[in-house]
Amino acid sequence: MVIGTGAGMGVDSGLGTFRGRNAGVWQPLKAMQRDFSEMSCPDVFEEDARAAWAFWKFRHDAYTQSTPHDGYDILSAWGSQMKHGCFSITSNIDGHWARTPGVGVERTYEMHGSLTHMQRMDGRGPIWPTKAERDYQPMRVAPWDLTPREPVEILRRGSGGKGRDGWEGAADLKVGDDGATIVSYDADGVGGPVEAAGVRRPGGGPDLCRVEPGCPLPCDPTGGGAPARPNVLMFGDGSFNSDRIDEQAAQYTHWFDGLPSTAKLVVVEVGAGTAVPTIRMACDRLVDQWAIASGGCSERAERWTQRSSSPRGSTSRRHATLVRINLDQSEVGISRGMAQRISIGGMGAREALQKLDARVRAPPSQACPPLMTRGAG
Repeated sequence: MVIGTGAGMGVDSGLGTFRGRNAGVWQPLKAMQRDFSEMSCPDVFEEDARAAWAFWKFRHDAYTQSTPHDGYDILSAWGSQMKHGCFSITSNIDGHWARTPGVGVERTYEMHGSLTHMQRMDGRGPIWPTKAERDYQPMRVAPWDLTPREPVEILRRGSGGKGRDGWEGAADLKVGDDGATIVSYDADGVGGPVEAAGVRRPGGGPDLCRVEPGCPLPCDPTGGGAPARPNVLMFGDGSFNSDRIDEQAAQYTHWFDGLPSTAKLVVVEVGAGTAVPTIRMACDRLVDQWAIASGGCSERAERWTQRSSSPRGSTSRRHATLVRINLDQSEVGISRGMAQRISIGGMGAREALQKLDARVRAPPSQACPPLMTRGAG
């Protein structure tokens, strides 16, 4: 069994997704009017390192202080019952699969890296494990605890948060009704949202969008003190150090290539949407390739990811099933031949997995409530 997970898997652990009804990563993004993908670029570290680290500190703390929900254990338990076990491939950077018994670091391929590790900004040199007490705890970021209609002062874009000059305050600058967006309306009600590069309370309080001045920013602890960044594949990233995930990919390939051609493969995809389609595309491709009929499919089929090999050739048709669990984007393609597809939508990861697990454990004679499923074909 291959387990493929995207951001939707973490919602029941209290983590936000990139878009959709469960979107929610960092409140200051609304005030700064910056998209998640824009803030998740390595260029931000060069342009405004203290804003970048405030964003990544929030994500690190949220991910590492949350607990994997019981859906992780359910999938792990299913995998342990499989003759050839399971392997987790994920685009999530929270490190939750590495913490899941029965899967762990030995059976996890974090395709976009993980916040559990850091690298140098230039992409050279080693990758090292993150230590919260050394790397994140020294960085102080004032909590975003503003309330609707509270007056604020702002920095305009271009000030970059590099000094305390440039702060603007006016009676009409207030927090919007969502508690995050900054708005400005005149006496006639004319106005709207205001783009703020920085936000603070009147009177010189700390900038709520940045690591406070004087706090050390993470650097390479192995020598030289070069500026550091998370070992995460960001948007538009030309300096990501892939050494660690290359090793994970090799472990995955070794496991996958050891599967006999007679094996019936099941791919359980959970919470992988279209905003960041890495896992969704990989799972679809994997099911199709496993079910290819003719020999030599390793040469004929595209590699399903850039770092893992296609299934080995076989002269007989092979069974492959994709189970796609997604709250809002559960659509699947057409089932053909030995490549079957099952869609489970309208519920989150934990609920869907709990209901499926109840079905798996139920005696054959016991009636089970229906799931919101559909298979294309």
